[in-house]
Amino acid sequence: MFDKILIANRGEIALRVLRACKELGISTVAVHSTADADAMHVRLADESVCIGPPPSKDSYLNVPALLAACEITGADAVHPGYGFLSENARFAEILADHNLGFIGPKAEHIRLMGDKIEAKKTAKRLGIPVVPGSDGAVTSEADALAIGKEIGFPVLVKAAAGGGGRGMKVAHTEADLALALSTAANEAKSRSATPRSIWRNTCRSRAISRSRFSATAAAARSISASATARCSAATRRSGRKAPRPCSQRPPAPGSARPAPRRCGT
Repeated sequence: MFDKILIANRGEIALRVLRACKELGISTVAVHSTADADAMHVRLADESVCIGPPPSKDSYLNVPALLAACEITGADAVHPGYGFLSENARFAEILADHNLGFIGPKAEHIRLMGDKIEAKKTAKRLGIPVVPGSDGAVTSEADALAIGKEIGFPVLVKAAAGGGGRGMKVAHTEADLALALSTAANEAKSRSATPRSIWRNTCRSRAISRSRFSATAAAARSISASATARCSAATRRSGRKAPRPCSQRPPAPGSARPAPRRCGT
């Protein structure tokens, strides 16, 4: 068990880690940019350290600043949350070199699966089905257009190491492709990520999502109908009056509010 954890993230991600640490009795250190000095995760942590100006590459992605924060506060481990440095294998190695724990996968596992292109190659090598797309990095608009025509639009443009869902844009048509490419690359560069891009057909993903939702909804309706039938049968056996559904609507503005009642009474 660690004694003090530095949370190398911000916002609700940091708050989740903070809550877990509080429940485990572990001291916490929040890091923040100058723009986040009054953020909730900073106020709730046991200690806080400013690690740089607002741009992420100068603060939350600033490895030397994070190491200095660990040294100043005596933190013995770093929790990266997700996004930012959570998929940076070199960061995990640097922490190990400084006898600091990295709460996450081992560096070799991050290298294997943290890079989107390498992860796809690994999955294909192991015989795992993958979404249709490019076999590697796409560096030109002409190549991107050829791949888009082959697998069908819309396509997803993803920076290879954007982090946290950044550097990811959807091109619904051929006309959207150039803008999606440049936007994804610029977002990746702003986060010191590799501006390479890969491609995935989003039509199939949406179809899968819709079919899963339909199946879930059907299952929920089936369970609800079954439960209602069992309840009605039990009511008939007991001879009690069957409960009526609660269909009360909220009172109109300015009207008297009716006395509260339980459903089925």
